[in-house]
Amino acid sequence: MSKKRKFEGTEETILNSLRNAAEWGMTIEEVAKKNKINRVTASKYLAIMEVKGLVILRIVGRAKLYSLKK
Repeated sequence: MSKKRKFEGTEETILNSLRNAAEWGMTIEEVAKKNKINRVTASKYLAIMEVKGLVILRIVGRAKLYSLKK
C-alpha cells in the first residue's frame, strides 16, 4: 500500500472527529488516537488545515486545542 493511499481521506476523517468533539476542541494527541494516526502526522494535517482556514487553534497552557472554524 502506498503512503498516498494510506492517508487518503485523512483530512476528512480529522474534520469528522472535530465535528463530534466537545465545543472546546481536541488536542493533537486526541486527534491522533481517534483517527489511529501518528501524533506527528496529526500535527502536520492540523497545521495545513489551519492555513486553509478549516480549523482554529487555541493555545491553553501547554495544550494546543483545535476546533472547527464556524
